[in-house]
Amino acid sequence: MAFPSITEFKEQLIDGGARPSLFEMTINFPAGVLGSAAGGQALAASEKFKFHCRLSQIPGTSHNPIVVKFAGREIKYAGQRVFQNLSVTILNDESFSVRRGLEAWFEAMNTRESNKTKLFSPTGDPKLGYAGTGEIFQYKKDGSLARSYRLIDMFPVTLGEIALDWANDGAIEDYTCEFAYQYFEPGVRGIGGALDKGLDPLITAI
Repeated sequence: MAFPSITEFKEQLIDGGARPSLFEMTINFPAGVLGSAAGGQALAASEKFKFHCRLSQIPGTSHNPIVVKFAGREIKYAGQRVFQNLSVTILNDESFSVRRGLEAWFEAMNTRESNKTKLFSPTGDPKLGYAGTGEIFQYKKDGSLARSYRLIDMFPVTLGEIALDWANDGAIEDYTCEFAYQYFEPGVRGIGGALDKGLDPLITAI
């Protein structure tokens, strides 16, 4: 068998490949934050996030194998799914519009001074809890949607610092925020639209 030619390689990547710059991410704050005194800040952050989020990730996942010893050997069984935290990088404007909303989310989950939370619903209603949702959209070069991922029960766990430097006058401030979430739903959906489960038969059939 001859080594594949350049032409054969190009035929297998005929669309030129997916581009990491063609993406968009949105977040939906929990109702408890939107309905609080900081609700205006949270709403502004939600609206601006897709324009300020310059670096994100398509989420990864893994299995934690269960290892059993037998006759001196390791037998590995499939264990539980694990969904890694998602880290994003956000551009900062002079109004701190996105950061103000994220700070309000942190404060609602656990106040700085009194160590109290405002987002655990006494009725158990998940809509009044501390978690929201996030969506990541990967686009094709023609502008159509290639793939999307919805992050279920997402909430921030780390809000990064903003570096300040007298000598750095040629850049826009940015910072990182790390989100935890329960799981993601992959598929193809429009912004605000329903998941087309028919496009993921192996996933949705289980």
